Amino acid sequence: MILLESLSLLLPFSLLPGKEQKAVFSAFSYEKVFKGSVLFEQEITRIDKFYTLSSGFGHFYFEDRNRKILEGVLNPGDSFGGLCILFNDGIAIRTLELLEDSIFVTLDADYFLNLCRNYTAFQEDQTNIFGKCMLNKAFAGIISRQIKDKEFSLPFFNRPISSVFKPNISSCSKETTIQEAALKMSRNNASAILIKNEKQAIEGIVTDADFKHEVASGKHHPSEPVSAVMSSPLYSVSAESQVYEAFLNMHRHDKRHMAVYNQAGDITGTISQKDLLSAQTESAYLLIKTAMSAHSMMEIENIHAKLERMLYDPLRNGASPEYITRLISACSDAVINRVITFSLEEAGPPPCRFAFLTMGSEGREEQTLISDQDNAIVYEDTQSPEKTKAYFDALAVLICDQLDIAGYSFCKGGNMAKNPKWCQPLSQWKNYFNTWIRNSTPEHLRDCSIFFDFRGTFGDMALASELKQFLIHAVKSWSGFLRDLTENALHFKPPIGFFGRLLVETEGDQKGFLDLKSAMLPITDFARIYALKYGISQCNTLTRLFMLSNRHSLTGKEYLDIVRGYNYIMWLRFLTQITTIMDEQKKPDNYINPRALSSIDHIIVKEVFKMIENLQQKLEVEFIGII
Repeated sequence: MILLESLSLLLPFSLLPGKEQKAVFSAFSYEKVFKGSVLFEQEITRIDKFYTLSSGFGHFYFEDRNRKILEGVLNPGDSFGGLCILFNDGIAIRTLELLEDSIFVTLDADYFLNLCRNYTAFQEDQTNIFGKCMLNKAFAGIISRQIKDKEFSLPFFNRPISSVFKPNISSCSKETTIQEAALKMSRNNASAILIKNEKQAIEGIVTDADFKHEVASGKHHPSEPVSAVMSSPLYSVSAESQVYEAFLNMHRHDKRHMAVYNQAGDITGTISQKDLLSAQTESAYLLIKTAMSAHSMMEIENIHAKLERMLYDPLRNGASPEYITRLISACSDAVINRVITFSLEEAGPPPCRFAFLTMGSEGREEQTLISDQDNAIVYEDTQSPEKTKAYFDALAVLICDQLDIAGYSFCKGGNMAKNPKWCQPLSQWKNYFNTWIRNSTPEHLRDCSIFFDFRGTFGDMALASELKQFLIHAVKSWSGFLRDLTENALHFKPPIGFFGRLLVETEGDQKGFLDLKSAMLPITDFARIYALKYGISQCNTLTRLFMLSNRHSLTGKEYLDIVRGYNYIMWLRFLTQITTIMDEQKKPDNYINPRALSSIDHIIVKEVFKMIENLQQKLEVEFIGII
């Protein structure tokens, strides 16, 4: 085994100064991986650490049409993951399979990137490796294809900033006069100029709007230094961030411009709201911006129907389900924000701190095009409980009614804040959770499946965090609860018979159809139960699965199988729903006619359901003890 101290002799760590090497050693962690494990899979696995093999042996390759190319071996002292982190957005370029039980020394990706930013020699070692790899036509072709896929095949909202951004730095010193800075901006046809301090570090920014407001209005004279009108600190965004993230950051900080930095941390220019608008004037970005900046309910009335129309092309063109659900959640959150703001204006200032919670699929950020509400309100306990309760009950009615106007229909089961039962002080929510956990009736377990997947979307997030921590502690302190939750989850079997025949509805309006939502429930339940066991606070199913994989609660193969199966069924749900909405002009649901599936789809669906059966067996063995 390679001792940490001996890493100072290995590249790229030997390129660091001695003091930094000692700091790096304290940041390392050990990870054991067993023989036969596929640690990373090309173009699928996200790499969030820089790996150095301490002991063992590995084989890496790229598989193209069942043929392995770009092969190589990983020996003790060799590293893996640096190129992926620096040049491929953290996605594995090649598959890594371990041929022996192996131990890695790992460094978090953020720490690795900071070393690259701060130490030129360390970064150049990685760029030299990348350059040598790019001399290989097969490797260069793969990277070129992946870049093209990212920039041109992805829906606009999911593209990296780099695909809509042209590096263009216009800068000047703090002492430059306002007039000189304005002339320089004009010559460069720029809408903003970056301001540097005495050490040539960028300290702030001045935009054309600043000149109009601060100079044209007479507040400042053109002969004054430009630092008098600059905005500081400077907000920035990575060139690899998605358009969606840049927009949200602009809105959060109320900025029209942001600096853009590359992988090395160097600022390469600025991007503005105008740039984003010019890049895609009809994107869902505009819809979310409309919601965020709305001044009245009239502006967001039935806004959800507009989102459906905007998602038609991305869904038809194969956009990933994860992208679609994130986009739907971003839109829902924007609408909720404005609706609650309007409701507070009408209800008056709240008597105490509160948080608006979204739950179920919305809480997990897994909403489909079926837009019913699942929400609640938690507020702090006060000395005037009746008066406080009356205020929030009235506020909840305003919020839910206006969400309905925006196109988010009422929950048929009444799981909304306007139901007084779900608008309660923190102490009552804790009492609910404690009762459900210690007295697991069928009704309580049903409530757990909805209300335990919650996140705060408006208000004081400390209340939501406190409730989440209480939930995690309460589950750990009552060991029998996870067994009860598992037994309840096992009632929902994947719809596949003994001879591999798909089981459909046998009566009612959906007779002969397959319920895809129910078919997915076992995956959601599986992720929830294990998340509660390990105290994972995140609600999103894919995030939960990823964190379970990192904890080695799932093997690499199990993780990939579940993620692929989950995404496939979710894609089928979306495709069915958008077809129902746009082609049939009907309200969407979660039912699909198996006869409409192609023979290949039929096979895949059956394999996914078989995989789900294996997941349920895993739950049964671990939490019930049945073998």
